[in-house]
Amino acid sequence: MKIISIDFFPLTLEAPGDAGTDASADQQATFTPEMLAARRYAPPETVFVLIRTDEGLEGYGDGATLPHYLGHGMGSMLDWLGRFRNVLTGEDPLNIAGIHHRMEAVASIGVPGCRPAQAAIDMAIYDLAGKAQGCPVYELLGGSYRQELELQTQMHGHTVDQLLGVCNYYVERGFTGLKLKIGSQLRQHGYAKALFDADADKVAGVMARLPHHVQVDVDANQGIMNAKMAVAMFERVRRQAFHPNMAIEQPLHHLDLAGHAQIRRMLPFPVVLDESVTSPTAMLQIVRMEAADRIVLKPNRVGGLWPARRIIDICEANGIGVSLDTMPFTLLGDTMLCHLGATIRHHFPLDAQGHTFFAGTPFSGGVAIRGGRAHIGAAPGLGVEVDPNLLPRD
Repeated sequence: MKIISIDFFPLTLEAPGDAGTDASADQQATFTPEMLAARRYAPPETVFVLIRTDEGLEGYGDGATLPHYLGHGMGSMLDWLGRFRNVLTGEDPLNIAGIHHRMEAVASIGVPGCRPAQAAIDMAIYDLAGKAQGCPVYELLGGSYRQELELQTQMHGHTVDQLLGVCNYYVERGFTGLKLKIGSQLRQHGYAKALFDADADKVAGVMARLPHHVQVDVDANQGIMNAKMAVAMFERVRRQAFHPNMAIEQPLHHLDLAGHAQIRRMLPFPVVLDESVTSPTAMLQIVRMEAADRIVLKPNRVGGLWPARRIIDICEANGIGVSLDTMPFTLLGDTMLCHLGATIRHHFPLDAQGHTFFAGTPFSGGVAIRGGRAHIGAAPGLGVEVDPNLLPRD
C-alpha cells in the first residue's frame, strides 16, 4: 500500500460571539454560569488532513493551533504540511515508525518544526491503519482498559460565585474533574500584591465550597513568578480551605523544572506539568528532576499519538499520572484523544468536549458524550465520517 495524495483543508470553526474567556473582566462579570459553561473558547486555527492510498483507503487527521500558545498560525501549519507531503507521498502508510522518521528528518534540524502539523499527519495515518486492519485506533496503540472515560472541564469566571456556578453546572451533569484558571492578571501586568491576593482568595473561595470527590486542578498557566511565591499562595489556600483532591498545574515557567520540584517538596498537593511536556526527551528531564506527580499531555503539542505513547510509557514506569486535554477542538480531535485515553492504565478525567463549543465542521460519528462520560466504540480507525460537501472549496 502506498500514499498517493495528502490534501489539507483549512476549517472555519464557528463559535458564539460572546465567548466567555475572550471577553474582558468587566464583560465576564455580567455573564451567567450557563453562558460561561457553554462558551469557552475562540475558534482555533484548524486544518483537516486527508490521506489517500492506492488501495482506495482514506485517513482523516486534524491539526489545530493557537498562535499565542503553540507559536504557529495557519500559514506555518500549511507550510509544514506541504513539507511533510513532499517526503511522505509514495510511502507505506502502515509503517508508522517510518512515517515519523521521514517527518523528523525535515522537522528537527535545530528548533523542532510544527508539531501540530506533524500530529495531524500522525492522526490520519493511525485512522487509515485502523481501517486497513479493521480495528479501532486504540487497538493499534496496544488495546484499551476502558471505552467509557470520566470527563474534566475548565472553570472560567470573574467571581467566586460565577466559578461555583460553572462547577455546579458540570458536576450536576456527571463530570468528575474541573480545572480552575488563575494567573491571567499576573501574566499580563506582572506581580502586584493585590493581584496575587485576588488569585489566592479566588482559589480559597472556590475550594471551600467544592465537593471533595471532584478532582480540581488549579492551573496558573506559568503565571506565578517563582517557587516561593507559589508556595506562599497555596500554603494560604491549604490553611484557609484545604481540598483533598486539589492539584497545582504549571504554576511556573515551562523550563523551571527545579522550581516545580521545590514546590513538590514543600507542599502536600500534587504538581501537574502541562506546557513543560513537549517531547519524550522533555519528559525524561521532568522525571530526572522529580518535578511532577502528573502531566497534561496534548498530542498535537508533541507530534501525535506515536510520541504521546512513548511519553505515557515513561510516566507509567515512574508512577506519574497522565491527563489529556482537548486539542484539536473538533469531534475528530476529541475522538482521537479518547482512543489514547483508553490505553492509559491509571485513568484521570480527561477534557474531550472542546468540539461541543463549535459548529461548522464536516465530522460525524466518533466519541459520544452523555451522562458526564465520553464513550467510544469499536469502529475501524477513529470511526469518524466526513461530509465532503462541507469541506472548503478552492
